[in-house]
Amino acid sequence: MLVIGILLSLVPVSLLGQQKAQAWILDRMQSHSPSSLNLLKAYDKLPSRLVIERGGSEISTSKSTDALHYLEASDYESALISMSTNVHEIGHAYGGLLHYAELMSCNCTKTIEFEDIQQGFYHAPGEEYWIEIEEEYIFPSNELSETISYDLQTFRYDTYIEGTSSTQADGVIGLLDELNAYYLGSKYQYDMLPVYKEVFGSDYLDRWVMHSASEMTAFFEFDFFIKEYLLYAKNYAPTTYNYLKNSPDFRRAYQTTHTKYRQLTNAYVAKIELEKNVAELNYDSPFWEDDYPRLKKRLDSGVYRSIEVDFLTHR
Repeated sequence: MLVIGILLSLVPVSLLGQQKAQAWILDRMQSHSPSSLNLLKAYDKLPSRLVIERGGSEISTSKSTDALHYLEASDYESALISMSTNVHEIGHAYGGLLHYAELMSCNCTKTIEFEDIQQGFYHAPGEEYWIEIEEEYIFPSNELSETISYDLQTFRYDTYIEGTSSTQADGVIGLLDELNAYYLGSKYQYDMLPVYKEVFGSDYLDRWVMHSASEMTAFFEFDFFIKEYLLYAKNYAPTTYNYLKNSPDFRRAYQTTHTKYRQLTNAYVAKIELEKNVAELNYDSPFWEDDYPRLKKRLDSGVYRSIEVDFLTHR
């Protein structure tokens, strides 16, 4: 398989055991999660340096890492588990380069507008989105610390609301980028259930839920963060709210990612209920129990109804 040869060429020949685990996980992805593998393949095919030539000048950027940088492949188990993180991080990296790759081959005069916030979103082959948002309308996510009460400060709150991640400079676009990356990692986990059966035998369901619950719960967490951001904008920054509401690209990327991730969590729960008929499960909830109940209560409270109408319904 060509992609395996391409990716494994990045690994020192002496690491034979690691090569074997890498080849194994890529082969299993080809069978069970081809959209995840295609993300790695698409990123791997990009040149190390991407250059846009316009009017006799160059605009360039570089790939930040290789396609398997975040994979821990000391054995089959570690490769299976760590690949979700690898898919998540390469989703970020590939999204950041999508516009460069497009403009390099478009035979057009379009260029990169550095004063804008720009982000790409990969879902599957042929399902890629790019948005450009004027930076002046975006406020940092740490402004939400004024309105998110202590009892709703979740596992990822410190990192993405009060931390120093891209959700400060890029605000809601950074939050949406995280929602998308967690979707990609969760989709990989969901797809790979047959491989959990192969690796863990009768303990497969417990191990699958153990390694999926937090990523699946991230849907509710970032759904909450994004809706809180938009609610804050509606109440305190109406020009931002109206700008985003009237951005077809933002609404499309948000609607599509939200819908796919919500459907994935529903399919995950249904799959667990089915598998419980033949396998033992020692978890009370398929989601991370510390956050899920309070997030679900808040999301179902009706406080975001106007946000859902403005951003998550098709016009």
